Amino acid sequence: MQVKLLSPSQWSSAKERITRFLYRYGDSRLTHAGLAALNDLRASRLTASSRGAEAGAAVAVAIKDGKLAAVAFADDGGERACFVVVSPEFRGQGVGSLLLRALHRKLGRLTCSVASDNPSSMNMCFRAGMKAVSLHTGPTGKPTLRFEH
Repeated sequence: MQVKLLSPSQWSSAKERITRFLYRYGDSRLTHAGLAALNDLRASRLTASSRGAEAGAAVAVAIKDGKLAAVAFADDGGERACFVVVSPEFRGQGVGSLLLRALHRKLGRLTCSVASDNPSSMNMCFRAGMKAVSLHTGPTGKPTLRFEH
């Protein structure tokens, strides 16, 4: 499994393919706000880091035998958006955790919110070394855990 962070030029050429992947495998769990943040992502933001004046964004992908297996995205260290989508054939293999760690290395910090009815995503965050720090009501009205790294 190859994990890589997309460069600005790679994002520009892969945006449409990645968007189709998210709608196909996101299982209707992605928030409208998260998808809008990704859709609005300027390629130049992929070069910024959280240590600069403008907080960075990152898109990480996992590829197996030339096939897109998973996508992760975080904007503003995850404060504005953070999500991971893994295709069904690669779920439960730790791919999502690998992508979260890649986002954390790139951005220097990472937060994610996970609805309490999504234990798979909570396990993914824990396996990536994240800690649950608070409970709030998420955008869908569900109890939601905030994870930080």
